[in-house]
Amino acid sequence: MQRPHVGLDNFSTVYDFYRRHEQSRAFAWFAHRALARTYKVSITADDGAEAAIDEAITAGKRVIISPNHITADDQYVIVSTAETMKSLRPLRGKAFIPAEPSLFTRSGWQGRMLRRSVDGLGALPTFRLEDLRRQGIEVTEEVKDRYQRAVVKASETQVAKLIAGHSMAGFWEGTRNRSDYRVVQPLRKGIAHTAIAAAEEVPVVVLPVGFYYGQEPEDYARPVLPDRHRPLVHVAHPIEVATTDPEELVGLVHPEIQRCVDLVVERAASPGKAA
Repeated sequence: MQRPHVGLDNFSTVYDFYRRHEQSRAFAWFAHRALARTYKVSITADDGAEAAIDEAITAGKRVIISPNHITADDQYVIVSTAETMKSLRPLRGKAFIPAEPSLFTRSGWQGRMLRRSVDGLGALPTFRLEDLRRQGIEVTEEVKDRYQRAVVKASETQVAKLIAGHSMAGFWEGTRNRSDYRVVQPLRKGIAHTAIAAAEEVPVVVLPVGFYYGQEPEDYARPVLPDRHRPLVHVAHPIEVATTDPEELVGLVHPEIQRCVDLVVERAASPGKAA
């Protein structure tokens, strides 16, 4: 099936395509290695976390990598982390991540290359009202109705891909933090709903992760971070999705992401932090 135009007016065709889309494992391995050379992550983990992740993946559990969201680099840091952390390498080419539609719609040969690259890394278009407003689109009742139907279709697609054997990475906060990178924003329930729906059919675990780029920017709207290519990462123990209550799952995940962030912020302040 030919790659469809990614737009809210075409959401049904878009999600029908990505529900069946499979990444090139060869491209994914190449891209993971390339991004790991660009983003030289310094990873710490809870005692026993790597063994628990390895055990979960070996048992066929779907993993939802769940970091805090602070910059546009975060998605690439996820890829680098999966390449650098041995226990996560089996997810290369078998994991997807919700992504802004703008990554799929840029013009020219560079836009076409970007589209093929994000497809190869498992990006899945996700429509947001704030993106539509930023594009100058009037959010009428008709647009809101189409958006709500797109949200449902996106969730169904994500659940189907998890059940089919893929894992996932996602930002539970929904939007980038533009006030204080050290404080995890309230989590939205969308990924919790997805995880719980998939867990009715297959075992699912959530993997809390904390990112930090060494310091707070002077301008959160246009952050300049000298250590953006040397992020600090902490990985927690995976959390089994055993509840059917999204609020309860959010209540379990949020403090763990915050604990991971606290640890990398503390490491950044230490003179002996890893390079």
